Amino acid sequence: MKSNRNLLYYYIYSITSAAILTRGIFLIYLQQKGLSIVEVSMYSVVYNICTAVSEVPTGYIGDRIGRKNSIITGTILLVCQAGLMVAAQEKVWLILLAGLEAVAYTFISGSDSALLYQMLASRKMEDQYLKINSRILAAQSAVMGGAIFIGAQLAQYSWNLPYLLTMLILIVAAGFMCRVKDLMPFAEREKSTGKLIKTLKDNILYRPLGMFLLFFIGISMIDGIACGYYNLNQLILESVGISVSAIGLFFSLSYIGNSFAYLAVSPLNQIFNRSRIIFLALITECLGFLWLSQVQNKGLFFVISLILCFVPEIIFTVVDSIIQEWIVERNRATMLSVMSLIRSLCSGVIYGIFGILLEIVTIEQFLIFLAVGFGVSAVSVLIVLRKSR
Repeated sequence: MKSNRNLLYYYIYSITSAAILTRGIFLIYLQQKGLSIVEVSMYSVVYNICTAVSEVPTGYIGDRIGRKNSIITGTILLVCQAGLMVAAQEKVWLILLAGLEAVAYTFISGSDSALLYQMLASRKMEDQYLKINSRILAAQSAVMGGAIFIGAQLAQYSWNLPYLLTMLILIVAAGFMCRVKDLMPFAEREKSTGKLIKTLKDNILYRPLGMFLLFFIGISMIDGIACGYYNLNQLILESVGISVSAIGLFFSLSYIGNSFAYLAVSPLNQIFNRSRIIFLALITECLGFLWLSQVQNKGLFFVISLILCFVPEIIFTVVDSIIQEWIVERNRATMLSVMSLIRSLCSGVIYGIFGILLEIVTIEQFLIFLAVGFGVSAVSVLIVLRKSR
């Protein structure tokens, strides 16, 4: 019964905390405060650098103080970051606030999926992780879609209002997470984290380890390309003449569409193995960007862009289920943070490159560059996944 309540509160927290009203407008918000495209891209560079620096320490803290407490800490830091975004006026402080946001999310990332896996393991339901996590992600994505649309509409009246309401929503979400009972006793946490991981080899089940690292470099590159493109879409869509309101609608629809992507993972896994799913998704992305680079019609550009934001969510959901099986339980949050560190390093470099490219090349050339990036990064991933089902 207690496990059922834990899952219920976890579900409510996950859905409530997804209602971030600023997610679809934050780059435009920064431009409204006077930042150039390069300065806006620096926000994301700072975000990724700070993520890389804080991933492992916060993951270790999550394993030590408890994953629940780590999530609560991150959520409260997000409340502070939203308030400071409204208060800050200087460009340098606006950019540096990316660091606070990054630290906040590193407290949450790793700990959230580790907590869910732990709750399912306590009920002997590990094999249901992919299915249950996909449903949670679908619900989150649908809520994000609605929140983004609402945030874009609110921004028409006040750019600060979405941030202020987001603060209130996150406080409520933190309250629900406080109701979750910690499944790992403090004594056990002391024992498990007293021997901090010295090597990846001690905590990674996949062999050979070199192939595992190759897999993660490829996934990190894909993550950097997909996420960089997704965020910069705010500027790309605006550059082709799409209004702020329509951009808000785009991101709203993309999150709603992503909810179907998450729900589609389990049925797809009944037809294809996980390697085949990832392969088909990567091919779709590569060809899709090549097609988008030749599109002139705004409506078609809008639709193809939605599809290209939809497909990567299938990839990352499948990859997450693979990763959960390849790491040991004892330091799960820490190991997920180490892996997120690798992804953040790649994302930071890639995002910085994207910001520079958008200043010196055309949108068509930039989209072709993305297609090539997906094709190259797919190679290292598929080498490993051909051995894994």
